Amino acid sequence: MKRAISLAFLAAAGLALATAARAQSQNSYEPQQRLRTALDTCLKTEVMQGAYCVQKCSAGFRLNVVGGKPKCVGQGVAAKHEPPKPAYTPPREGTRKPPPPGA
Repeated sequence: MKRAISLAFLAAAGLALATAARAQSQNSYEPQQRLRTALDTCLKTEVMQGAYCVQKCSAGFRLNVVGGKPKCVGQGVAAKHEPPKPAYTPPREGTRKPPPPGA
């Protein structure tokens, strides 16, 4: 009887931890970071963290540097983060030049 209660308690605790971890993972993200050289400084939109320049967090998020990698953690349920979109635009069709002969 005592063992069954212990197993039920462990299962409920595991479910609660999994739910909390999933909720936290949906409300956090890893900010962009770049390696800072000796002559380089961080931009106004970045924070210096060791040898790296880490992008500041979006509104409604705070920077958490405890542990290995920096992480932006949401401070409320309404905190939303829009990931940056790539700036690359593919070339238009028909503008590609053929390679030179012998290439």
